[in-house]
Amino acid sequence: MTVLDILIVSLGFSNDGTEVRGDVMFKLTDAEGEDKSLTMTCTCRASKRIRPDALLIGDAIRQLRRLPEVRSGEVRLKFAKGLKPIQQWKAA
Repeated sequence: MTVLDILIVSLGFSNDGTEVRGDVMFKLTDAEGEDKSLTMTCTCRASKRIRPDALLIGDAIRQLRRLPEVRSGEVRLKFAKGLKPIQQWKAA
């Protein structure tokens, strides 16, 4: 399974500002060469040192690695060469 692109579909904060929440979409190619997409819903503790988009993408990759087929080693997780998933994000 090769990750071709990573997009943050939604990003927001909890009412008290302690958590960042969002949906992260992976555009993938499976072993047969079929294009697929997979969306992970993420909630992370907000940080003053780490950007919100980086927190969400990190959590989404963690979830992706925990998928049974990836975790068992049946499917190998790879990332496309030159993939730069962290996008510039600005508060509204």
